[in-house]
Amino acid sequence: MRLRSVCVFVATFWGWIPGSPVQGADEERDREAAVLAAAVRQQAHEHLDETARELGTVLCVAIDPGGAPQSASREFLARVGTEPSLRRAAECDPRPSGAVEAMTLRPAVIVTVGPIDWIAEDEAWVDVSYFRTSLVSAQRRYRVVLEREGWVSLGPILLDAPV
Repeated sequence: MRLRSVCVFVATFWGWIPGSPVQGADEERDREAAVLAAAVRQQAHEHLDETARELGTVLCVAIDPGGAPQSASREFLARVGTEPSLRRAAECDPRPSGAVEAMTLRPAVIVTVGPIDWIAEDEAWVDVSYFRTSLVSAQRRYRVVLEREGWVSLGPILLDAPV
């Protein structure tokens, strides 16, 4: 009986039992990573136009789970897709005259995604900030929804009130 209890504990700890707390936490982290990846893809589309690509501009990514931005992991960047211009935020320097990739001094845009505000099971609002220079930077909120093909960012949320 004691061996069975130990096996159940180990299986639960490693997420082998469907519905275990660990498995649920893994699924939640996977869902959050998919939402953040959709927001990063949107930022790559916005910031890496033809002109930026000709200049060799890179997109440096940080993730903010809530109050403590961190450089994105290589695994996370691989999840975003095959965009060759993506870098970890730790590989870039925010300078007043303009963000650069630290090793090459190529122009950069530093993007921080998160935290996530869950609106529904299939909709999240994601805070996104970007920094190009001390004068060209912004903070916005993006709507990310679950569609058939996966999580997709629909663009910035524009909240407008009557005068």
